[in-house]
Amino acid sequence: MLKLVINQANWGILGSLFGFAIGFIVKVYLIDIVGVSEWGKYVSAHAFATAFDTFLAIGIPFVLLKFIPDYLEKDIVAANFMIKKSLWYAVSVSILFLLIMYFLAPYFDKYLYKEIKGFSFILLLVSVHAPIAIFTGIITSLYRSIFKIKEIILYSTFVAVPLRAILTFIIFQFTENIIYFIGIEIFTTTLSMVLLFYFFNKKEISLLNLKSEKQKFEADVIPYGKKVYANSIVSFFASQSLSLILSIMLPPNEIGVFSILLTITGISLFLIQNLNKVFAPAISKLYAEGKINDLNQMFKTTTFIVNFITIPFAILIIYFAKELLSLYDDTGDILNYLPYLYVLMAARIIALLAGSSGTFMIMAGLEKKELLIQTAKAILITSLALLFTKEYGLLAIVILFIVFTLFVNILQLFFIRKEININPFSKELFFLIIISIPLFYYAVSNNNQFNIYQVLWVPVVVYAVYILVFYKSIRTLYFDIFKND
Repeated sequence: MLKLVINQANWGILGSLFGFAIGFIVKVYLIDIVGVSEWGKYVSAHAFATAFDTFLAIGIPFVLLKFIPDYLEKDIVAANFMIKKSLWYAVSVSILFLLIMYFLAPYFDKYLYKEIKGFSFILLLVSVHAPIAIFTGIITSLYRSIFKIKEIILYSTFVAVPLRAILTFIIFQFTENIIYFIGIEIFTTTLSMVLLFYFFNKKEISLLNLKSEKQKFEADVIPYGKKVYANSIVSFFASQSLSLILSIMLPPNEIGVFSILLTITGISLFLIQNLNKVFAPAISKLYAEGKINDLNQMFKTTTFIVNFITIPFAILIIYFAKELLSLYDDTGDILNYLPYLYVLMAARIIALLAGSSGTFMIMAGLEKKELLIQTAKAILITSLALLFTKEYGLLAIVILFIVFTLFVNILQLFFIRKEININPFSKELFFLIIISIPLFYYAVSNNNQFNIYQVLWVPVVVYAVYILVFYKSIRTLYFDIFKND
């Protein structure tokens, strides 16, 4: 199972690296043309659309991931019924949502987003992303249920990402209007969704001809669906309330800056995010079979591998932070936010050290505990953000970000240890932390004069340190995973 998880995650990693490399260039190019403030408007509208995507999806992707792997092996009729109902719901709710947004967008602009002028049309256009995201979430969950991560990458990332880049570079030779980028986004994400649907329908399951005599879900589906839906709503407010409050209470320029900071530090999460996509059905399957020892070993191994690869990368981002920020704003004003980037990166590393704890909570029978954690976070972080954001701006947002990253991960690991008796920690991981602390400190405090050759030799030196120190551990893991079938 671990070999399958690693092999499939490799495709997700490849797609993420490809998407990041092109997306980073596109974002730098675009923000340089439209400006940080206009980019902030787009980010605000996107946060709004993401909120409604979460509400309207009613937890369907999680339900599919939980039940479809087992149904496909034991009860194809139940699988067809669940997929059919999910698709029909997506069609119905998408049409209704777009109609409502057509009439209500001007009122949101007038009464909610007072800090952003002329926001109604942008809000309406970006709202189209919500239905697209619902359909895409359903289709990708079906792919993930049968461990077809490679297909997701092939049919979406390697088509949509370069196409978006090409269209952006061409169209923004002639305009500075962010509306055109929104149009490009809608076109490419729709194309990606259609391709995913078409190839799944053609090669895996005929989604246009699902036949099922069932009239209702199995007894455990609806209760589980209610749990994960409640959890997804609470999790959204727990994770996205800062962005929502930011977009409502602060001007577009600061919204744009925060988005840039999250983008740069978020690079460090590409590996764990893609691993979780494959890990989720694997956790569900192993937990259902009672293979707790296998789960424990997988938890420890994947956490170490993720951190071994990612923490050196995070250190490199910190080392070159000034140069990375300057790409987005040649005035130098954005460098005032450099300390915020350091704090956000520290929060990202804390999340990495906890491994796939959030995925474990959802997929291994701890949904109620996860709901309690996310509810407490949502209430506290939203209340504190509303209280302090107006006076302290981004400083309040960044402090809340790292404090509640610690809060959530500590509680998740506590419940996983208590209820399942497993954890992500190993002696290799502890040693990795000890090695990384002084390197992180040096990356933050260094005042070396930048030259282009550093981009070549500094990464080599940093990764050489980790490879030399952990060579024996990595070699052992490699043979355990790939040689001893």
